[in-house]
Amino acid sequence: MFRPLLVWLSCVIACQANTLKVGDQAPDTRPEIQIQGEPVKTFEKGKIYIFECWATWCPPCVASIPHLNELHRKMGPKGVVITGVNVWEGEKSPEAAEKVREFVKNKGDKMSYAVAIGGNQFMKDWLEAARVEGIPHAFIVNGSGKLIWEGHPAELNEEMLGDMITGSFSPEKNQAQQVEAKKQVNLAREKFTQLDQAIAKKDWALAEKIAPELVALLPEKNREEMQRQLEFTIAYGKGDHGKIYSHLEKLAEEKKSDPNILNEIAWDLITNPVFEKKVNLALAEKCATQAAQISKEESPEILDTLARVRFMQGNSEEAIRLQEKALTKATYTTLKEELQVTLDSYKKGILPKISEDTPIESPK
Repeated sequence: MFRPLLVWLSCVIACQANTLKVGDQAPDTRPEIQIQGEPVKTFEKGKIYIFECWATWCPPCVASIPHLNELHRKMGPKGVVITGVNVWEGEKSPEAAEKVREFVKNKGDKMSYAVAIGGNQFMKDWLEAARVEGIPHAFIVNGSGKLIWEGHPAELNEEMLGDMITGSFSPEKNQAQQVEAKKQVNLAREKFTQLDQAIAKKDWALAEKIAPELVALLPEKNREEMQRQLEFTIAYGKGDHGKIYSHLEKLAEEKKSDPNILNEIAWDLITNPVFEKKVNLALAEKCATQAAQISKEESPEILDTLARVRFMQGNSEEAIRLQEKALTKATYTTLKEELQVTLDSYKKGILPKISEDTPIESPK
């Protein structure tokens, strides 16, 4: 349910030389599936259009949502049109579309701007043409259809967007700032390579020395979260259950209103092999129960997690009830089949094994 550390870091420090460049006319291709809000069909003078590429599995992408939502709230009436374009998530598959719809639905007014699924052609004409390999990544187009900016959405602010609307924004000045930023990124990449090698060798003392050096090279907005992620990864590698559980307990408190994150924490606690000999079932129950309450027991994935917690607690009757309810809430075939297999196992009194490899990464 969580993405590996390498993917998380690449999302934050990815840096590429673009071929779809600022100053070019924007591609005509639009996202294939509109999940929420109005699709952008044409560009209008006096407005600017942000296409922000993201995925549900990418913690930095999810972390950018509140910032984008605030920009949408404040700058939308002034002519800023934001579309979150979901990419790299099983393009066109019914399961991927359903996952995105569920994610957006659970966010509610915390993700109130338009959301769409890009599709293969969008990725080819935008991301691949610009040689973008890391997300989140935003493209900004003006009313004349010209690409006037691209980069990490966290760099956007009200003053900058206001200048773009009035036409006083200076791409040259911005590009000079980006050149300097790239130097910092290259240093961070070198440090990451050293850290990655230390982790691969299980040299935890060296990893603990390099981690703060890497964090110091990152943009300030990313430092706190990266530090926590690295601390968790190193604690995991050392088998320090105390630090791991402390991290997850703190995270659960911070994200107590987010059913998806709570569900991820609970699922990791009850399926990750590292916890097999010392499962923190109390924390798993707290997170799973809270996630079910917030989602009003409408999410099949969350019900599935809570059912497994109940079965591990010895309450097979409740586990079966919850699993049966999860089955009725599932809307696509693959998930239904998986839930049915689990239900059959509970009825036989057997805790089903998790076939997929369980990543070590904690949720954001």
